[in-house]
Amino acid sequence: MSEFEPGNGPLVAMPEPKRPSGCRIALTLLVVGALLLMSASGAIWYFFFREQPQPDEIDAPIVEATAVPTQTTAAENMAETEADTAPDATPLVLATPPAVEGINRIVYVTNEGQLVAVGPDGSDERPLTSGPLRFQFPAWSPDGRSVAAIGASRAGGGVFVLDATAGADNTLEPLYVDGQQNPFYLYWSPDNQQVSFLANHPDGMGLHLVPADGSSDSRLLTIGGPLYWQWATDSQQIFIHSGFSGDASRLELIAPDGDGTGEAIAPPGFFQVPGISADGRYLAYAEVMTGNSSLVVVDTQSEAVVEERHAGLVALAWSPTANHLAFTNGAEPDSTNFVGPLRLLDAATGAIRLISNEPIVAFFWSPDGRYLAAISILRSGNGDINAQTEMKAFVGKPNRQQNSPRLRLLVYDVAEDEGRWLFNFAPTFTFATQFLPFFDQYAQSHRLWSPDSRSLVLPMVEDGRNQIFVINIVTGQKRYLADGLMPFWSPR
Repeated sequence: MSEFEPGNGPLVAMPEPKRPSGCRIALTLLVVGALLLMSASGAIWYFFFREQPQPDEIDAPIVEATAVPTQTTAAENMAETEADTAPDATPLVLATPPAVEGINRIVYVTNEGQLVAVGPDGSDERPLTSGPLRFQFPAWSPDGRSVAAIGASRAGGGVFVLDATAGADNTLEPLYVDGQQNPFYLYWSPDNQQVSFLANHPDGMGLHLVPADGSSDSRLLTIGGPLYWQWATDSQQIFIHSGFSGDASRLELIAPDGDGTGEAIAPPGFFQVPGISADGRYLAYAEVMTGNSSLVVVDTQSEAVVEERHAGLVALAWSPTANHLAFTNGAEPDSTNFVGPLRLLDAATGAIRLISNEPIVAFFWSPDGRYLAAISILRSGNGDINAQTEMKAFVGKPNRQQNSPRLRLLVYDVAEDEGRWLFNFAPTFTFATQFLPFFDQYAQSHRLWSPDSRSLVLPMVEDGRNQIFVINIVTGQKRYLADGLMPFWSPR
């Protein structure tokens, strides 16, 4: 095994949707051939941007909604400038934040692959690791007391759980380690008891579970490729989507202590991560329909179903406090990305509201469910870097990260139907190629929002360096925190 390099290799390989016609099959073969000529993460992000519609196409409606209220969208209410500096503070009225006790910490990966925990104001900085292992994508436990991370060396990779208060005195005893079947993504159970993780497997990917306290060995729960999942809030079920779409795909609710199988829910359509609403009442996924794919929301109590036909791939995420589903989807039926307008579906009524007509590449709910932080790409001809052509140079020259395309950071108040553009920024290579293409899975396990829903933490390239900033969502002001690769905020 070569020395671990943070950012190498995506969370999962992005498969092409099944296409019935001969020309589509040929297209798939061409794409597969292209993928073999590129690094996995670079290829994903290349296609992620390559298929973007032109500026005059982006504003066209993509979803034919059947119950869309007529109203002014948050995007239309936004007063934007195209300067790279943050604008003065204007309307986005904040809800009264909940009391935040205890942790309120940020853990980040240094440029050397070590983990550091720090207060959001830069105080009380504590290195959590030091030594030969290099770490990636640390995940806070739901109670904020521990951090799980993947560490690797020439000998292989392992899963580690660290005491978030112990500093560099942490004892690095792996919960799982393997020289061949290396782990590459992890996700805590909501009850803090287990760490679920993906590892390479001869038959695809293995979904493993291991007690967080190391009381027993890890257990292989199921195999698939790719694999996406969400834990139910009571930690008693896992909603999995395996195999993407087609005959070999699965969409099932499985028990963590079971045999890794469950009753089939539906033939999976063109989407990534399935969703369970916070109260457990609704399931959300995409299902294959005749000649197309449809976004489906199922009420598990009344068995009522809401369906919405869509183009391209779908990315979806439930509000943490309400039965509202945010989603984006690609512009064309054959789109292999989910870049497009951001919409909000009310599961109880079936009404769909357009939140933003921007080409959104990722979105994240605030913990209080009031705000959606969204990241969009800059449209050609708007006075900044053309993301389409610039990303090609970025992928080919990862060491020249200052050449990366600039993205837009926006925040929407879904309660007031207001939104603001905060600023443009250049993403770090790890954030662009590994986190954003699979943001809907990482959003389940890794938090960018502060516990009080007032701030965000993001990694950016500035002055040729990977830097981490804390962003005030009202003023748009960003404050330097540290040099580093990937930061995540504690849930408490």
